[in-house]
Amino acid sequence: MTAGRGSRVAVALAAMVLAGCNEGGSGSGSGSTTTTVSASGTNVAAVTAGFGALGPSGGYANGIWTSVIVCVPGSTTECDTIPDVLVDTGSVGLRVLSSALTVSLPGVTDSSGNVLQECIQFADLSYMWGPVATARIGFTGTGETALQVPGQAANSGVPIQIIAASPSATVPSSCLAAPATPGMTVDRNTLESLGGNGILGVGTIPQDCGEACATASYYQYYICPNNECSVPNVPVARQVWNPVAALSSSDNNGVLITLPAVAAGGAPSAVGSLIFGIGTQSNNGIGAAQVYETDGYGNFPKVVLNGATYASPNNGSYIDSGSTDIFFSDAHSLASTGIVECSGNLAGYYCPASVIPFTATVFGANNVSGPVQFNIANALSLFSPGYGAFNDVGGDSGTGPSTDDVDLGLPFFLGRSVYVGIAGSNATYPNGYWAFQGAGAASSTAAVSTETGIAIGPPKTPVGVR
Repeated sequence: MTAGRGSRVAVALAAMVLAGCNEGGSGSGSGSTTTTVSASGTNVAAVTAGFGALGPSGGYANGIWTSVIVCVPGSTTECDTIPDVLVDTGSVGLRVLSSALTVSLPGVTDSSGNVLQECIQFADLSYMWGPVATARIGFTGTGETALQVPGQAANSGVPIQIIAASPSATVPSSCLAAPATPGMTVDRNTLESLGGNGILGVGTIPQDCGEACATASYYQYYICPNNECSVPNVPVARQVWNPVAALSSSDNNGVLITLPAVAAGGAPSAVGSLIFGIGTQSNNGIGAAQVYETDGYGNFPKVVLNGATYASPNNGSYIDSGSTDIFFSDAHSLASTGIVECSGNLAGYYCPASVIPFTATVFGANNVSGPVQFNIANALSLFSPGYGAFNDVGGDSGTGPSTDDVDLGLPFFLGRSVYVGIAGSNATYPNGYWAFQGAGAASSTAAVSTETGIAIGPPKTPVGVR
């Protein structure tokens, strides 16, 4: 789920349907048991890669889930513990289904008392709409809390979005720039349509819209008195914030996600850790991981794969735990490799006759490059046992060279330690960065980037299941 291109929801729902047909399947071989890797410390939250709240009968494979504690600002008793929240390195901010909340959170309002609303439309043309409220945010099993936005009053809370089950205002047409896709859920405001109880966006920027929304009318935030919506300028402190950037501890400069490797045929699930902070404690040192600074759009400046170059921003490529698969290129462009697209309800996935290895070369804005190696297997065969975690499932990212990119989704995280550094937290990498090491990651070599004049522009859409 990420900024910029919208949702892989159509593909995820296809997997959901197929998984439902195989409920109860146990599979065989070395992938038939859940794999686990864990860390310890007060800055560690558990995460599970798998089907999530809906299970194999209704969930989608390769989600990564954790629990979040949401409290009324300033309170430690008026709280809800919300399980099955998607951990998304490709978006920013906490977004929670209203159905998952029992506490009443104060809304973010303008000078006339109108509650700020937020609207996001995904690439499949479904959307998410609801009010912005403030909350104290914590994480199960940790001592980490986000009490207020930096620079704001103590215990004033951090802005989050409540995904409205019953919207108080009609969603404005300026948000829904295109009609909903026939057959797709329109409003992702239920557990069944979203797949989890919310989204925890822990990407590379502190807030989801920044100066683009603070200094200009941007079709993302609205106020709607008497059901008449308009687009206000929204100060940075009132926008939905990356909870990590608002942590009261020194662990507010990023996160480290560790997940175990899984067998080639997948596993029922994979249990790992979401570790807060980078280089702040003994369990989150960056060590030998290669750092790749993002560009001003939050992308790799360039990725080269199978002889094609994907350059940001038009073909911006990225690392995104909220994407269920490795999405790259298109079946026509990859035909010479043996890649073919699946048919039926798995259209969009790749179904090669045999496992195909790929190597992408990724470039950072800090003038480094290095290889990323991955395999793509037949999605139909992978999903048949009913497993929930795979490291070798992939699909198309576009329909041709003009729309293709490389999206290193959840399979990329399996067997690796992946760091996400927040923009502004490290003077050496001002745009924010990714760093990684672990199984499948070849050592990187320094290279002079051919990219020049990295452009700074409006942020990408803050949430969108790619």
